[in-house]
Amino acid sequence: MNISIKDYTHLKNPSRELNLMPTSLTTPSLKGESLKIIAIMLVGYTAFSFCDAGAKYLTQTYSPSYLVTMGTIMNASLMVIWIVWRKGLKGFQSQKKKWLWFRATTVGITALCIVTAFSYIPIADVYGVTFAAPFVSVILAVIFLKEVVGLHRWLSVIIGFIGVIVLAGPQFETLNIGLVYAIIACTSSAMGPIIVRKIGKNVYMPLLFLYAFLGMLVVNTPIALSDFQTIGLPPLFDLVLILGNGLLVLLGVGSVSYGLAHAQSTASVAPFVYTQVIWAVLFGILLFDNIPTLATIAGLTIVVSAGLYMMYRERQLRKLNPITQGKNI
Repeated sequence: MNISIKDYTHLKNPSRELNLMPTSLTTPSLKGESLKIIAIMLVGYTAFSFCDAGAKYLTQTYSPSYLVTMGTIMNASLMVIWIVWRKGLKGFQSQKKKWLWFRATTVGITALCIVTAFSYIPIADVYGVTFAAPFVSVILAVIFLKEVVGLHRWLSVIIGFIGVIVLAGPQFETLNIGLVYAIIACTSSAMGPIIVRKIGKNVYMPLLFLYAFLGMLVVNTPIALSDFQTIGLPPLFDLVLILGNGLLVLLGVGSVSYGLAHAQSTASVAPFVYTQVIWAVLFGILLFDNIPTLATIAGLTIVVSAGLYMMYRERQLRKLNPITQGKNI
């Protein structure tokens, strides 16, 4: 379950405080992106993909809110322990608590909606819709941050949305509620980069993660209360799967955050998010008997192509003029 890791792409060394890997990886390679960084990014996105497949499997038995709450209790506890160990009580201090809670709420909504979407539609279809989040972020940046967006990025946004329409169009004819949840998840996820820009660059990253987990608890726990009363703790095997899914989230967050922080540029590693499409198709076929439709394949191809082109333009512009930081692509 990808909880908006793209939110962290502009922050300074988001995983430094986690000490996940040796600092020697921060030295850029003149011959291209470090193979270690690429491997770390692949591990992170693979962890998210396995987590999503696990969530889809578990929603056959448990409600999405129950699953999110169970896994998040563990993750939030681990973050509290880490912050106290590394920073003491001072680690919980922040001047941006309102923005942190705002982002926490959007993360909580995203988590609930995306897991719910998995229970209704194939993983590949969910990815096809939620991968449009960067395009929505562009629109939100224009509205709320007054950013200037060039022709190429607008074309990418338009083409990306066309891909979502191609993918979702046939299913909207039957009013598939799963797509509605996926669209809500896409929209709330797209707000992440905007909110993080408001929070600023100096936020303590484990605290940002903690607030995200707290937001997931605040949104999901009230909905899951009835399930806790009737189910209580799940059987041991299911409990291991649920907690394992939570650990996969932490592995994904840590790996992708570290990779983004230590890569030569965001554009050089960001495209690896699309490797999740491969896992989505494989899991769909092998575990859930979901054979991708022509609409799904066509829509995913369009969305991924538009996203890759937008990243390519960002990388090219930064090579020509690093000062612009991709603002007028």
